[in-house]
Amino acid sequence: MNLLSKINFFSGGKGDKDKASPCVPYSPEVNKKTRRDYNNAFYYNYYRLLEKKSESTTRGCFGLVSTSYQSTSFQLKEFNIESEMTDSCISSVFTQSYTNSLTSPVEAKYVLPLPPYASVSNFVVEYDGKVLKGKIKEKEKAANKYSDAIASGGQAFLGEKTSDGYFSLQIGNIPPAKDVVVRITIISEIGAHLDSLHYCLHRYMFPKTNFSMNYKLNVALSVPIHDIEIENYSPKIEYHDESKKTATITFNKSNGIDKNIIAIVVPEPSEKPESFIELDPSDKSYAVGINFYPNFRIAADEVDQKSEFIFLIDCSGSMSGGPIKKAKVALEIIMRSLTESCKFNIYCFGSSFKKLFDRSRIYDDESLETASSYINSIDANLGGTELFPPVRDILSAQADSEYPRQVFILTDGEISERDKLIDYVGKEADTTRIFTLGIGSGVDRELVVGLSKSCKGFFELIDDNKDMEAKVMSLVNIAMEPTLSHIKVNWGELKVKQAPETIRPIFFNERMMIYGLLESEPNTEKPHSITITGNGPSGRELSYTLDLDFSKASSNSSNIHTLAAFKIIFDLEQREAKKKEKHDEEIIKLGKKYGLVSTKTSYVVTVESEETTTDAMVAVDVLKPVETNTTSVLPHTPYPLQQQQNYPIAPNTRSAPLRGAYMPTVAPAPYQSFSSAPCPPPPAPGGAPPSFSSISQLSSRSSSLTNTLCKSSFADAPMAAPMAIDPYSVSSGSDDDFDEEEENDCDESLAVDWCADVQMCEVEEQIECKKSIPIAPVLSRKQSSDKDCKKKKEKDSSSKLSKKSSAPPPPPAMRNISSVPTPPPMGQSKPLSLAPKATTGDLCLDLIKLQKANGSWTTSSINQFKFSAKPSSLDSVSDDVWTTLVVIAKFMKSFSDKSSNWDLVVQKASKWIKSQLNKANITVDYNTLLDNAKSAL
Repeated sequence: MNLLSKINFFSGGKGDKDKASPCVPYSPEVNKKTRRDYNNAFYYNYYRLLEKKSESTTRGCFGLVSTSYQSTSFQLKEFNIESEMTDSCISSVFTQSYTNSLTSPVEAKYVLPLPPYASVSNFVVEYDGKVLKGKIKEKEKAANKYSDAIASGGQAFLGEKTSDGYFSLQIGNIPPAKDVVVRITIISEIGAHLDSLHYCLHRYMFPKTNFSMNYKLNVALSVPIHDIEIENYSPKIEYHDESKKTATITFNKSNGIDKNIIAIVVPEPSEKPESFIELDPSDKSYAVGINFYPNFRIAADEVDQKSEFIFLIDCSGSMSGGPIKKAKVALEIIMRSLTESCKFNIYCFGSSFKKLFDRSRIYDDESLETASSYINSIDANLGGTELFPPVRDILSAQADSEYPRQVFILTDGEISERDKLIDYVGKEADTTRIFTLGIGSGVDRELVVGLSKSCKGFFELIDDNKDMEAKVMSLVNIAMEPTLSHIKVNWGELKVKQAPETIRPIFFNERMMIYGLLESEPNTEKPHSITITGNGPSGRELSYTLDLDFSKASSNSSNIHTLAAFKIIFDLEQREAKKKEKHDEEIIKLGKKYGLVSTKTSYVVTVESEETTTDAMVAVDVLKPVETNTTSVLPHTPYPLQQQQNYPIAPNTRSAPLRGAYMPTVAPAPYQSFSSAPCPPPPAPGGAPPSFSSISQLSSRSSSLTNTLCKSSFADAPMAAPMAIDPYSVSSGSDDDFDEEEENDCDESLAVDWCADVQMCEVEEQIECKKSIPIAPVLSRKQSSDKDCKKKKEKDSSSKLSKKSSAPPPPPAMRNISSVPTPPPMGQSKPLSLAPKATTGDLCLDLIKLQKANGSWTTSSINQFKFSAKPSSLDSVSDDVWTTLVVIAKFMKSFSDKSSNWDLVVQKASKWIKSQLNKANITVDYNTLLDNAKSAL
């Protein structure tokens, strides 16, 4: 691809297995191949996790087959699926007929795999000539009603979403030899992959036995259909009219399902967002679904979009040697590939973690130089591998919709609580995209793949460190692709409850879907105009106007209503989990109105039996029994809908114990350091047990006060070396269940004693304890004296020998942190010197490191090779323009084999040159000047 040529960023495919590949111009031929690769579709991640289990084990977990009693006692006979597809949603009715051949009453159970973007919206049981419809009730009330019915000898059916994201159906007190038909309606957001819409029925949803299968899919889109196909099957496809906006797909099988059923529908491309409007005649309410697959046509060097880049580097001991050196080189290249429209930060993690800035900073010459100094100090000296604390620190910060957050993780190891971390980051998929690079053969592949997939990012796996720079840059290239961000919908005079509340940026090759429930009846006599705005890839705001004609609303179903309600419930559940808000009333109200199973609601059907069942029931689990110990037979869901608790971080077995220490600096450093390992509690007055179990239980208020203490108490203290210990937070800890209110109740007097004793006095004997005395009132408001401190010091000294004999020594990571250079005091700048003090021996890398934040090279910094003087055509611009052109030419002539390293660097440089030429009204063609620069070498 010509770097500076015009590119249609419409629908280029990514490489195999989510490996990064350059953008390619759109063509139907490319997509014909890639759209079938559903294994790499983001929606398929849920099923990918199911497949991590062996097929023989997992297929026994789902479907209506008796596996714990007799193989023929409770067996599926017929499975009918009838589905409706629109631009944004799928509604499916599963009708399952099965029999009970036992001679005793039976209580049965099965679990249906339910992706996080789907929910059960109706539940009907046909039994003994009766049709019983499930009713949504609050979860606890539904469970009680079910239990009461069973206890009284009646029949009962209970359907609910389990804590790990599956739909669980319990069927109790079925008399002998009675057939049962269960009809479940599932509403789901449509699966989007590149320019196509997918409807996936995974093979694990069906038992491995023979049964009759009847499949019917009705498609109704707002735009014409370009193509339809069904993976692995040969269906009958019938278009209803010449517009090709509607179609019906059918097929039948008599011997069960052995392969996935993937319906792939390709709509004709559209230049603007499309809408689907629905009317529910029962209450005259309206719902709207909007989807958009943008077509960005922009030259690569014209992309000037905002973004936030955060880089997490594994600095555990296993990264020592070649891996950490290569990671540092890759970081140096990345730093010069960013633009001045970006914010960035760097984290180093191991048993503890450090970060360059407290919060991401705008990319400019000053922050670039600070980052270069920081990168130079990075080493593999942080002990074990604890990734959860730094990730939690990043995601706990409020995302800035103007700067889409993109996180890069480079690691060579494995972590404890992997699945919980993947679940945790998955809940931030609307605000954050994660890229992962797995290094070496020992890396946990599922960690690398799972983190990226759960946040709709990409990953690379490398065995040879020589490929690291190229692999990292391939991921960075994807992150730089055109994006529509900071998306807002102006509904005008319409009053709409919108979901999702926070709209994920539309990254390249992604589709946006928005839903709305109208809170009042609109005027149907004229269309209503709404406006969708967002920041485009060129840095300018883009605006799309969409006319909603409610007189043409479809009244065939209420699917959009139900899906909109489901998405609103999802938002509310996430707010409950993350912000500790309470939304029970609204969730229950929406759940009852639209028949949705949620964390607060369940379906229940009870009926009093004409003949009370008195025989003992036989418990038949139609699945393999669900484990109740710590190892579940059900794989975790990437985005569980249940209310989540913060997960405590179990220390990795590779992690060394880490004790907090503070070394003063004259001015607060921007480098922040946090310990993830548990620390010993402070001694309580009088030797009583401490009132908290770990450092992490100190409140954020106490943490900020500790900062005041630390800065003040060592203002005049002698320094052994500058340290990168966080002056603002004592520890990131792993005790997550300690909430903020409890933290604020901590005894602040404990904090001052412990801070002075553990964090201060243990660092160096040369720091005198009396230095901390004037600061004690800041935290504890109690008076102290030199005499009291002297007695305390003597007491501590007498016990220190015994402590040293049993306590582990501080890990090397804490000793080596002192090598981090101290930046200038906040608010002050120092002269910038972008030239490195020593060359790396790699001219290509040396030239990259000399680039300024705006993309230029200064003439004074380039003395590594000779070149001709600036031509007269450039007399009206600075010499740096010619120097920058020559450096670009040097890359192209001498380092063509390393183009992946300098592509983005040159792209940024060429943009700067063109801006300088425009300012000076120079009309000489850029390519002509570049040819002159090549000749000047």
